[in-house]
Amino acid sequence: MNSLRYTYLGQTCIRVSELCFGSLALGPAHYNMSPGDAATVIDYAWDMGVNFFDTADFYDTYPHLKRVASREGSVIASRSFAYDREGMRRSLDRARRELARDTLDVFGLHEQESALTLKGHREALEYLVREKERDTVKAVAVSTHTVECVRAAATMSEVDVIFALCNVEGLGIRGGSRADMEKALELAWACGKGIYLMKALGGGHLYLQPRRALEYARDFPHKHSVAVGLHTVHEVEFAARIFAHEEPPDEKVSRGSHRRRLIIEDWCERCGRCV
Repeated sequence: MNSLRYTYLGQTCIRVSELCFGSLALGPAHYNMSPGDAATVIDYAWDMGVNFFDTADFYDTYPHLKRVASREGSVIASRSFAYDREGMRRSLDRARRELARDTLDVFGLHEQESALTLKGHREALEYLVREKERDTVKAVAVSTHTVECVRAAATMSEVDVIFALCNVEGLGIRGGSRADMEKALELAWACGKGIYLMKALGGGHLYLQPRRALEYARDFPHKHSVAVGLHTVHEVEFAARIFAHEEPPDEKVSRGSHRRRLIIEDWCERCGRCV
């Protein structure tokens, strides 16, 4: 099967599948799969038509994605928590070295919160812009869980791509509701930004209703792609068929191997919604 839709990421020349393979689940923060064990899942996703793979410096999954990074048409997006030039240089060099690539498709700032944090990371952002001019990076990105940051990044000429949290229940969205995030993404879309969504399954909390969650993300109009955390061939097939508008396998298959692991952020308010 290869019925996935492809589109260009905003005003870039980067062509991506509507389904993006989120690699966080492969690494030590979740299932801690070896690159060898993950190879079957990654290759299956590629065979299903997925050409867009998301990672981050923090995920430690560059060794897992190295096998696909060299394939023609593959797109790798990554990011770093670095806030200054030297830190971003080290992060970018690491990604290029471990992925065995001279040029990275998308690289950006990880988990920005507002115009103020973007200002605080200005040196790192300007470094990426210079690297884009040197063709080391094709597009500069910002990832965020907040409505305010999407609004701020939407009007920044330095930012080509926004990776934002949005899901059917609005789980994890900070500084507003799902409707607020949708409006912010509509603004970013109108400004020509490349947009892809994260946490379509609410960080695992929507795993009992994966079809509803994925169909919402697929049908949201102001996005180019949706990153879904995947670690089994069953999950890949389920998600790929949803995005191809085909009948997926039984939902029970996609739930069967689910094992939740919570990562408690320093901004956690102990509201209990994730328990």
